[in-house]
Amino acid sequence: MTRETDAVGPFEFCRAELAAPLHVTEVAEDWCRDLNTLAGRVIARDRDALRRVETALSQSGDWYGLVSTIQSATQHYTNESFSIWGDACMQMTRHQAELMEALTSGSGAWRAFCFSPVQKLPGVEAPIGSFSAWLRACQDAIVQGAAPSHEERVAQSPVRQATGTGV
Repeated sequence: MTRETDAVGPFEFCRAELAAPLHVTEVAEDWCRDLNTLAGRVIARDRDALRRVETALSQSGDWYGLVSTIQSATQHYTNESFSIWGDACMQMTRHQAELMEALTSGSGAWRAFCFSPVQKLPGVEAPIGSFSAWLRACQDAIVQGAAPSHEERVAQSPVRQATGTGV
């Protein structure tokens, strides 16, 4: 019976290993599709601005009308640019979150597969659940290992070393 449970782990790992790259590819394709949509909007904005300027040049009879139409075209161009930039920022944020979620879920199978034998050992704590918690734990361990204690800092201060009262 333990044979079946041991076989389920690698099977689930294989399934996750095959599904994760497909999901990441889908997220990347969605991102490319949205970027192409934004590029289409940029082209449409530029063509519209050129048409407005062309219309202003061909239909205006005086300088005031020409300047007024060009100012209107410039204002429309600027408003559309800000709209495109805002949409691009929102899409970038959304797609980055989706990509991080896809990468995190794909690495979850690796963590589960790699840490499952370790969890069965006596005295071994369960692995940390999220990557950010794991990274925080690593940073804390590095800081605690690298940072001297208060007594060591006082003993190693340049003033104590210069006066000869410290090590």
